[in-house]
Amino acid sequence: MEKYHDTFLEGNELIEAAIDRYCKERSKENQIAVLDTIRQRMHADGHFIFPVLVHGEDEDTFSFRTVQTKNGKIWNVAFTSHEEYEKGRPTHVVSNFIEFSLKFCLESPEAGFVINPWGKPFFLSKDLIEVVIKTDEDVEYSVPDDSITAELLEDGSFLKRAIGICNRNRTQLNLIKLARILRDSWVWVPCTAVMSDADYEQWTKLVMDAQKKGDLSSIVGQEITSQDNIRMVPDILQKGDKYFFPVFTTAEEMGEYGKNFSKIERHFLEAANMARNNEKNVTGIVINAFTEPFIIPKEMFEIIAGMDSSFDQEDPEQEDK
Repeated sequence: MEKYHDTFLEGNELIEAAIDRYCKERSKENQIAVLDTIRQRMHADGHFIFPVLVHGEDEDTFSFRTVQTKNGKIWNVAFTSHEEYEKGRPTHVVSNFIEFSLKFCLESPEAGFVINPWGKPFFLSKDLIEVVIKTDEDVEYSVPDDSITAELLEDGSFLKRAIGICNRNRTQLNLIKLARILRDSWVWVPCTAVMSDADYEQWTKLVMDAQKKGDLSSIVGQEITSQDNIRMVPDILQKGDKYFFPVFTTAEEMGEYGKNFSKIERHFLEAANMARNNEKNVTGIVINAFTEPFIIPKEMFEIIAGMDSSFDQEDPEQEDK
């Protein structure tokens, strides 16, 4: 039988190589290098393999297996790969995120983790775990797991925050979280108001009459009742031979660029339809093009639209805003 390949373990060879260097020369510099590779894999949604004790017949409750060192300390066990795990006795294992597991360990009574205990062990104490986590204490590398509600998304700040994190750390998990946020978000679209011929003729006549009187300021504040619907035509941005449909998390995010356009708020799914049907055959949607741009390729539109809403389906006002 072909061995199961866990893609979340890909890249852990960096940790193994750093541990190997540390075992050959136990310097402070080499120890920091190990911590740095753990941090890198943590930000890349990396996993460790954990041997566990299963409790109950349903096998959905378990606890970490531990080892005790000569000084009496108890350590949780973690492996960087199946090869490292297979050096010991067979047992139940789980694959889980490094970041989640390290933070969980800080709240447990154990001294920390011993990584690859049957090969070249590295003792990741709680003090070292705190170093790993606090190195980026003021910088977010994971999109928060907050419950997505209309209130959370109302002012666009949470969407902007998630975009910034994804630009900083474009992992698969972060992109999935961003897609879920976009599924229920509202965005701002810059548009040009286009009058019908009849309305344009009416506006032109008003201006010409004011010119004849020599008082163009007289039209300031005047109201014109349109005879036809005014079309709002979205702006399109071009880069090279590619076209992008711009949307913004807030109207203010458009900055100086936005002064040239009317601003309309649309649900992201509606904006995606507008982009998909645009005559320019856009490559995708660009969010916050002039501050911290993030591109949603056209291929993602259907995937996002196919996601279930995170809102309570019994509250129609949340979908309709």
